[in-house]
Amino acid sequence: MRILDRERYWSFVKAYFICFVALVGLYVVIDAFSNLDEFEEVSDSTLHLFRNMGRYYLIKMSLIYDQISGVITMMAAIFTVTWMQKNNELLAMLAAGISTRRVIRPVLISAIGISSLGVINQELIMPRYAEELQKPPDDDGLQLVKVYPRQDANDVFISGDQADRSKRTVTKFSATIPVRVAGELIEIQAREARYFPEDDQTVPNRGGWLIWGTKFLTVPSSRSLGSLTKGVLVEVEDPAAFPRPLDKLAGKPGIPVYFLKTDLTFSSLTRSRQWYHFAPTIELIRALTDPSNVAERADMEVFLHSRLIRPLLGFNLMLLSLPLVLGGAGRNMFVNLGMSLGTSGVFYSVNFMSQYLGGHEVYSAEMAAWAPLMLFGTVAVARWDTIRT
Repeated sequence: MRILDRERYWSFVKAYFICFVALVGLYVVIDAFSNLDEFEEVSDSTLHLFRNMGRYYLIKMSLIYDQISGVITMMAAIFTVTWMQKNNELLAMLAAGISTRRVIRPVLISAIGISSLGVINQELIMPRYAEELQKPPDDDGLQLVKVYPRQDANDVFISGDQADRSKRTVTKFSATIPVRVAGELIEIQAREARYFPEDDQTVPNRGGWLIWGTKFLTVPSSRSLGSLTKGVLVEVEDPAAFPRPLDKLAGKPGIPVYFLKTDLTFSSLTRSRQWYHFAPTIELIRALTDPSNVAERADMEVFLHSRLIRPLLGFNLMLLSLPLVLGGAGRNMFVNLGMSLGTSGVFYSVNFMSQYLGGHEVYSAEMAAWAPLMLFGTVAVARWDTIRT
């Protein structure tokens, strides 16, 4: 490695660190002031307030970085090259017979290397803190959360009102068992249901929902309910073997208790519609075949393709912006940065619109992800020819 190359690498690292601190710090300050009331609701002292805010933004930093890593890389490259021009280093190297493309090679290599941080963040860090990243500032973990309607592999449709995360219970639980499972449509409502995972060895029935205070909206035939639903819905012989419901009215004597066998977990019903943004790629691929994700499948397919080409998109953005600096547009650092930010605004707007259309199945997920790269890649190649050598 030559001395000038080492200088470019070091300049890029310094610029990257400064841009990271500036952008992330600005985001945190603005977001913290806008959510200060929410933080105070779950804090009983000033020390507790700062501790909650510190933990919240330390974890959320991984999400912030995931969203703006491409812009940080682009800005670092712009600052590195502009500073080199401002000090007349580029002019001296051109006079010595070194081409512009050779001069900025360390910048390009640094950008490629730094993209690995984004991959590590999205595959290892964000999935580990996925649940924390989806919480609002005033969520202390004890609040009731919304339940999202889902259907399982047997097309059993389940919905509810609110969920208690500490007890894994859902209020106003309802389930619809289709004709293909029971031979007739069965609709039930219940005051409360509690989920018991497959690995729970403390109860006799596992891998489904224990339903209290059940009411049938459609009356089943005279056949045994268990045989009618092929074991999907069975009456519990000994309700005392399970924990009592939180709602005392749901556990009134004389009302049968049922167990609904399903692959829909408590997490499946309570996770947000954007849960896949925080999942590793392997889990995202598996989730595409999960019937419970039918409502988000189109968005998930677009997101998966976009994630796979994200490093290419970030590199493309930098290649779009560098010619604005190296093509004789001027030496003013802030003018160069402004033009580059304008370019990135158009770049991300087109990406967002393409993903929106792909998510609404206007065209395929592959086209939604790759079309912006092909478009701006062509523009970058054309701009690259304007660089003075």
